[in-house]
Parts: sequence; structure tokens; C-alpha cells
Amino acid sequence: MKRKYIIGGLLLLLLLGGSWAYLEFNRQRTDSRRLIPKFTVEATDLLQEFASNEKRAGEKYAGLDVIIAVGGIVKDIIRHDSGSYTVLVGTPADASSVRCTMDTLYSSELHQINPGQRIRVKGNFNGYKADELGIGSDVEMNFCVLDSPLLKK
Repeated sequence: MKRKYIIGGLLLLLLLGGSWAYLEFNRQRTDSRRLIPKFTVEATDLLQEFASNEKRAGEKYAGLDVIIAVGGIVKDIIRHDSGSYTVLVGTPADASSVRCTMDTLYSSELHQINPGQRIRVKGNFNGYKADELGIGSDVEMNFCVLDSPLLKK
């Protein structure tokens, strides 16, 4: 009798584990376009916030799904060998920038923007790399999409 319960329990665990693995393997990522930003900030203000108190800013923006909308000037658009793009947003004269790795689903929209243009992007906050060599600090974001191609001041 005891043996039957042990085998039944093991089969139940195997079934539950297999179901979980199937669902995780087939899970779809949330479309970045639909995400609502928790914070809306200018690139220069975001960089200044991290430069002045990295710990406090890191705690403020910490979390798995923290979406930030960042406005600013396009400094550069980098096309990687893999076909993905990174848009650098900030002040052209400043070495620091917000590095937005763009969502590949919306790469075709990048023909709308050029360096020197004012845009707003939104995406997942991914971290901050402090300036250690004098070449500029970066706030990193991923799965970014154009939130508003042109912002009016």
C-alpha cells in the first residue's frame, strides 16, 4: 500500500515538473510596445541621478520589470553584426549616455531616427556602468522601442 502512494507521488511530481517545463519553454515575452513605463525621465537627469548617488538610484530603478521612458538626443545608432541595434541617447558633448538595445521586433522603425534628433524610448532597465576610465558612464536598457519619435519641448 505504501509503495503505491510513493509511486503515485513520484508520477504526480513528474507530471507537474513536465508541465512546468513545457510552459516555460513555450512562454512568450511580453511585447515591449505594450509596456507602461514606471518612470519617465530625461537622459541627462537619469545619468545625473546615477552620478550623484549610484546606490540610491540603483535601488529606485531596481527590479525585474522596471520600464523606463527616456527622452533625449540621439548620439549614435550602432548596428551589430547580429542585426540588432543599440541607440545611444544623451547630450552629444557628454561622454555618458543611455544605451538602449532595441527590441528586434521593431528594428524596422529605426529608419525614422537620425543622430541629433530628439526621441523618447522605453525599455527595461538593465543596469549602470560607472565611469572608471574617464570614457563616460552608461545606463543600460534592453528590449527598447520608440515611444515617441519626436518630442516637442
